[in-house]
Amino acid sequence: MSETTPNAAVTDNGEADKISSSHASVVQPVTPSNPTKVDETASPAMPPTKLPVYKRAWAKLGLSPIVFMIMFKPAVAATIAMAIYQRQEVAANYLNFGYLIIIVSITTVPILPRGKFLLNLFLSLFLTCFAAAMVLLGQYAGIKARQHTTDPSAPVGGYNSSASVVNAIFLMINIFGINVLRAARPAFSIPSIQYTVFVMVGFVYGPQEPTEAASQRFLKEVLYSFLTGQAISAAVCLFVIPVSSRKVFFGETTGFLQTCRGLLKAQLSFVEALKHSRLCKPIIESQQSANNGKDKLELAHKAYTEKFAALKSATMSLLGLGAKLREDVLFAKREIAFGHFRETDIHDLHQILRNIMIPISGLSTIADISERMHLPNSNNVSMPKSVTGVSPQSVLDNEQNEWLELVHTTGIGFETVIQVLDESLEHILILLKLIPDKRNKKAAASNEADIEKGEGPAEVNESYSDTLERKIEDFRKKRSKDLHSWAEERGLDSVFRTTAKHAMRPPVSEQDNTNPATTEREILASKRLHIILYMEYLLYSASRAILAAVRFAELKVEDGTMAKQRFVFPAARTVIKIIKGLIDGSDPTPDILSFDQVDGSGQTIELGDSFNTPKDPEHLPPKNLWQSLGNYLRAVPRFLGSAPVSFGVRVTIAVMCIGIVAYLKNTNAFFIKQRVVWCLVMTSVGMNPTSGSAVWNLFGNLTFTIFGMVGSFINWYIVDQKTAGVIVFFFLFMMFYFYFAARYPRFLTCIVAGALTHVLIIGYQLQVRVIGLQIATATGQPFYPIYELGPYRLLTVGAGVLVGYIWTIFPVPISEASVLRRDLGRSLFLLANYLSSVTATLDQRLAESDEDGENANLLSHHGHKLDKMRNKVLGKQQALINSMRQNLAFLAFEPRLGGDFPKKTYEALIDEAQSVTNYLTIIAYASASFPTANRTSTWLSTFTTSRIQNQSDSHKITSLLALLSASITNAQPLPPYLKAPEGFRLSDEILEAGTGVLDLANVDEPGFRAVAVVEVAQRCVVDSTEKIVRLVRELVGEVDFSYRVVGGSRNEDTESVSGGEV
Repeated sequence: MSETTPNAAVTDNGEADKISSSHASVVQPVTPSNPTKVDETASPAMPPTKLPVYKRAWAKLGLSPIVFMIMFKPAVAATIAMAIYQRQEVAANYLNFGYLIIIVSITTVPILPRGKFLLNLFLSLFLTCFAAAMVLLGQYAGIKARQHTTDPSAPVGGYNSSASVVNAIFLMINIFGINVLRAARPAFSIPSIQYTVFVMVGFVYGPQEPTEAASQRFLKEVLYSFLTGQAISAAVCLFVIPVSSRKVFFGETTGFLQTCRGLLKAQLSFVEALKHSRLCKPIIESQQSANNGKDKLELAHKAYTEKFAALKSATMSLLGLGAKLREDVLFAKREIAFGHFRETDIHDLHQILRNIMIPISGLSTIADISERMHLPNSNNVSMPKSVTGVSPQSVLDNEQNEWLELVHTTGIGFETVIQVLDESLEHILILLKLIPDKRNKKAAASNEADIEKGEGPAEVNESYSDTLERKIEDFRKKRSKDLHSWAEERGLDSVFRTTAKHAMRPPVSEQDNTNPATTEREILASKRLHIILYMEYLLYSASRAILAAVRFAELKVEDGTMAKQRFVFPAARTVIKIIKGLIDGSDPTPDILSFDQVDGSGQTIELGDSFNTPKDPEHLPPKNLWQSLGNYLRAVPRFLGSAPVSFGVRVTIAVMCIGIVAYLKNTNAFFIKQRVVWCLVMTSVGMNPTSGSAVWNLFGNLTFTIFGMVGSFINWYIVDQKTAGVIVFFFLFMMFYFYFAARYPRFLTCIVAGALTHVLIIGYQLQVRVIGLQIATATGQPFYPIYELGPYRLLTVGAGVLVGYIWTIFPVPISEASVLRRDLGRSLFLLANYLSSVTATLDQRLAESDEDGENANLLSHHGHKLDKMRNKVLGKQQALINSMRQNLAFLAFEPRLGGDFPKKTYEALIDEAQSVTNYLTIIAYASASFPTANRTSTWLSTFTTSRIQNQSDSHKITSLLALLSASITNAQPLPPYLKAPEGFRLSDEILEAGTGVLDLANVDEPGFRAVAVVEVAQRCVVDSTEKIVRLVRELVGEVDFSYRVVGGSRNEDTESVSGGEV
């Protein structure tokens, strides 16, 4: 089967992989081809057809193919593991540890896509073998300690304190090591569970092993159980409803492109609703409200809000899919497969999808921009009284009609191009074989004609992509002409006069007779034109990105890639990156060179400090070999003071609080009899670095463990304890558990805890039936009937998660609030870095557009490095913002002492940080067109030479964000008199110079719209920074020794100026 033909398990936006991440979400794109959509051509008089009961129940339960797959595969693996153990020939190889086969078959996670599963399986096998070696070494050392401290004439067995101490030390070392690894390398999270179970079982029973032969026999049984469980899980993953990482990637690609179609239509609806925005009626709202127009305004505002909510929802779906694609493309490129696309093809396709996502998702910022532009204090513009209070009704009507006319013509242009883009996206899906081509030849011919009809006939032998490019350029030229005509009719000559400072001024002799309303109307019109240019540029950029996707699809058809399938292997470089990433956790992207760049002509680019190794304020760079060696030695204390080591120490102490019972003479027998080892497992696996998630795990694990115990009772007694019936109902119960895991992935850990409780109870009962009571009790564990074993399991799990919770909040609680504050400080510092890199990128691209020859090549080479560094910072920022949102969700479960947590303030700060990140990304994206624009026109070069490069304002914002980061991280008040600069705009110097470079006559020049987009985004960055300053000041305060006397006999307050100056 071609890996580019998504089956039912992955067409739902690649949800087959959502179980692997706690942040995964189900995305349902809105598409015209959605089969559940009601036929709009049906007669309204006909009542809707009522679905059968079973179909309604199926839809209500959400039993999609992907949900069924997540339910079915773990249940099959667990049932196979349980069923094969019922034969004596099989059970003889595992004896008392046969139940571990079932547990391992589940924890190897057979529902993962093939690429992720094989990586997880490799790590699990490696850690299992390493655990076996450690257990063998520890038990060997314990046996030698027993021999050296026991009289030769004494019995071989029995309790020995020396053997117990040795095994306890080995247990502590291994628990510490695996939890440090789990905290430092997320890829080891799932394999670490199996390692934890192995070493705990091995070292808990280790003190009982009297000889090396007994130890090796014990180790063989445990090791065989683990390897068998992993083999069963591998067979189920690879042969039962197989899902490759490539299928997941292409399924998500299908969902991404379909969601783009829905988002474009939501954008068109929003453009039509702009006539109801506050920017449309900044002057008339208050007057209409006073003239009994309140209901009408509320209805209009409601319609606008609904359209915006739909646009925002579609954008969030697209961004969610983009995040999933970013994660899954790595595994798709690494996978050995038989299909159409090579590794480089997948990489190129992902880059094209990223280029589509930025402008399309940026369209959702229009509502936020219109609200920002409406604010009366925006950019220090205030509406004069003659306009805001007593303007004639004719002026108000004229203001509204102008905006309605502009929105209407924009909507018409958008409707035309969005229809073409919708057809183009469908064309891409068909060419790449992501959806079946259900059109017959006649329909196909009709569709080909659809895109070519309109303004003039198609050229002879013109390809689909050429036709699309012509339509896109026609749209750009027509809109440029329309906007220029609209502005000319109103006497506007520039779109950049959005402040009173840069509004058009009449001659000096006429200034006394100037009406303030004229200036304000110019500013308002410029702001409205800015929004239209912003929308049109992003739509045009999205169109060009979709055109690139069409050309890519056509190229793959022409070069034969889509004609046949072939075996595809990852490149050697990719394999090396995988191994390197597992070892040091480094980013697989190429390293940035840390030295200045010199070309053949001797010209040099001096790189800033951010390109080099971070400086150490306590140490100068090493000057000799001994000092260089000292830097490596200093890594040891730095590692021991790291957060992963701190977490490992907490887990080790928590485990040994209970584990010590297994190594004391008076309590050893009790520990073994009551199976307390599973209490240790739950303590280790259930602990998390923060207390909010610890509370969640505490109640979640207890709740689902109760469900697992009750479910095991029903499973056992409903079939009158018959083995065959128990196994059949065991399969159904496993499907039941994993149904909730598929539908509610947030509860995954807790649900798995409940399922494992069910496995331990039922598995043990059937195991005793197979091997007999004598062998089952040979390890010192008495046999309990199921009605006694169930409560014991519940108590061990409850004690384990309770101890884990105690050691999460004691002695120093690592609360969600403290982690959130720390992460917010890091986010603001990353934001400062991102702003600085975007500013450098903007200047570099403007300089590159103004250079030629060797200088341009040198700047271009530096630009590639700058892009890599900027994208790396952006990836870290997005991951940190997602982490902060997750921590906010867990705050509800965190116990609070003292006052309430300022959750709303933190939410606002995170939202503003996200806004700044989004607008900076748009700036970087818009400026990417500068070098290309300079090759086709001289306008951008003229603009660059007319601009005085003054970065002081942007540098002030970077410094400001760094100060805010330090203040929030260290919980210290802000410096006094701190405020954001009024703005840093590309056009300020040119407007003040009075040149005609920014006149609307140049609106069709390459780069003009991009500059307008950068201006809008810069203004929003400044506005969001002001909000961040205000919010941080609310949290930490400010160094301020001024005072104010309030009340008393005086009618006015008296304020003293702070004594900061003498």
